[in-house]
Amino acid sequence: MNLLQKNQTISALIVLLLTIAVYSCRKYYIDHGFRETYTNVNEVIHKDSTKMPFFKVHFKNGNVSLLDTWSLNNGKDTITGNGTLYDFNRNTLHTGELHLTINDIAIIETNEYSKILTKDNDKIAALSILTGANAILNVVCITNPKACFGSCPTFYVDGQTLLHNAQAEGFSSSISPSLERQDLDALQYATSSDEFLLIMKNEAFETHMINELYIQAVPKNKNDHVFQDKHGSFYQCGNLLNASLATVNNTNIASRINTIDEAEYFSLTDPNKLETKEEIILEYQGLSTNNYGLVINFRQTLLTTFLLYNGISYMGDEVGDYFSKIETNEFIKQKLSNPFKRLGKIKLSVWNEELKIWQFIEELYETGPIAKNLVIAPLNNINQTNNKIKIKIEMTKGLWRIDLLALTTIKSETEPYTIYPNTLDIVNGNAYTISDIAKDDHYYLISFPGNEFRFKFKLPELNNKDEFELFLSSKGYYLEWIRKSWLKDKNLSKLKKMLLNDDKTWNELAQEFKAMEDGMESVFWNSKFTNIQ
Repeated sequence: MNLLQKNQTISALIVLLLTIAVYSCRKYYIDHGFRETYTNVNEVIHKDSTKMPFFKVHFKNGNVSLLDTWSLNNGKDTITGNGTLYDFNRNTLHTGELHLTINDIAIIETNEYSKILTKDNDKIAALSILTGANAILNVVCITNPKACFGSCPTFYVDGQTLLHNAQAEGFSSSISPSLERQDLDALQYATSSDEFLLIMKNEAFETHMINELYIQAVPKNKNDHVFQDKHGSFYQCGNLLNASLATVNNTNIASRINTIDEAEYFSLTDPNKLETKEEIILEYQGLSTNNYGLVINFRQTLLTTFLLYNGISYMGDEVGDYFSKIETNEFIKQKLSNPFKRLGKIKLSVWNEELKIWQFIEELYETGPIAKNLVIAPLNNINQTNNKIKIKIEMTKGLWRIDLLALTTIKSETEPYTIYPNTLDIVNGNAYTISDIAKDDHYYLISFPGNEFRFKFKLPELNNKDEFELFLSSKGYYLEWIRKSWLKDKNLSKLKKMLLNDDKTWNELAQEFKAMEDGMESVFWNSKFTNIQ
């Protein structure tokens, strides 16, 4: 997961689609006369959000409060301030001194970056969407705000800190507190040392909330590989076998998918239909057993970033209302594991020569355009013909960048060591400690743009193995910083049509993305976080 990234994320669009459906069916009495008043309030606080401070609290019961002054009490459970409290229908309930319980709050919307920066206000920061904060953006980002850099926490090993060397990108689809998820990423790094250093950076205009962080270390022999599947199981594997044939529309792409390097296979989107599919056909020969897995190294293009940025921009100055709905509907939360069906996942199938059909294996999905995701799809003793198999990869054109597609022999399933960091060095950020990320609880390490933290791990003895293959587990969520340029694109009607899969609206999105597709990568990579005033 633009300011995010990540990411970014189609899950947000799923959430909002479900929100519209559910809220339209609820039996609330809504006084539609509030719309004009509420719109006026939004226009006032967002008219010049870089100069006029505002603090807007969205409650889980639908109430909203606008505060002129505010502070967090010593117990960090109540916000005290002066302002106005409105009910669900935006009738005034109270004006004057207010005491707001943190546990009753769904989302906070503010532009006062300096007021949430300190650790004393971390309970507020963990719920705050920054709207119109005065961020200094790169020139290319100003000219094309829907192509600007966004990323969840980025992780580096071996002292590397350059963005293109990021080994992992944490919880990319977790765009609000209720969407908090655990993310397991292969660091694609093996070591025989008894210590390991992991660098975590915030390189986007987002607030990152890290709940829990640890390493999964799997001992192995030097000539073996260890891969994880999409369910988090680990496999000891042998050498990689490259495809003898790899084609897309009869074009050979083997040089781009046979090794882990900078060469990737990717295509461009259909200019009229974003969900248009393409197929990669693979053949592997010289097979000696039936126990194989397909290893794939992949990441997303910037298509999902573009769609997420568009969705948020259509919300305009009502972005806080939409994100508060994400937090207050249990039905939505139960459906978040579903993919965004219009674009779909990476679908794997194997050819059955006897039945003359493609047999479905599984689908893979991971949000994020920065770090590559290395996973294995076990083929579960599929039938071979003349010691060879044929595999089909079906995916949406222009959505994925594929770095590796190789077979490997699965020797056995294996178990990792779970290792939490023993030291935390703060390069730039608030004074958090190891205890803040030591377990899944209500404590968080909160990272702002430009922050950097370094975690050190003590690895156990290897015994009869040569080295550890390392995987990173990170759990948390992030909150977007809403750029001022997005607010002017408010279009709730278009948002609804986009989320309800209106064909005309999606055709317009396809054409808009096509107009910037060629230059989007350059803008994205050259517009990461620089500074804040």
